[in-house]
Amino acid sequence: MGIPGLIMLLVMVVLVGAGIGIGLFACALAAGLAMLGVVSSSVALGFLTKRPATAVRALLLQCGILAGIPAGAVTAWVGRTVLEHVDESWMIAVYGGIGGAFAGAMLALLLDFIFRRTHAWVEQRMKPKTLVG
Repeated sequence: MGIPGLIMLLVMVVLVGAGIGIGLFACALAAGLAMLGVVSSSVALGFLTKRPATAVRALLLQCGILAGIPAGAVTAWVGRTVLEHVDESWMIAVYGGIGGAFAGAMLALLLDFIFRRTHAWVEQRMKPKTLVG
């Protein structure tokens, strides 16, 4: 096996390793969401309303809120060093978490709106043309 063969083998090993890492991260993320009840409550809501779009909307909203809370808390702590207005450290996390949850919910609703509009536009464009006559 020459140098090009070794390089190809190294590239394949790196790509397989990256794929395994990404797969493990996705499994851990799915397990965390299932543990928190996000997936099951979204599925249950979809079955109750008999509309998959409602389940997707609930999943987006819950994931947006869960991702927004720590993001908001970290942003508030970073903002504290710039502004120096709030003295109590635990209040920074509370205000940041509330702000992050609100921002996450707004982002989830915005994404849902974009997905629904795009779906309606694609559905309209893909309708078969009927001949008049």
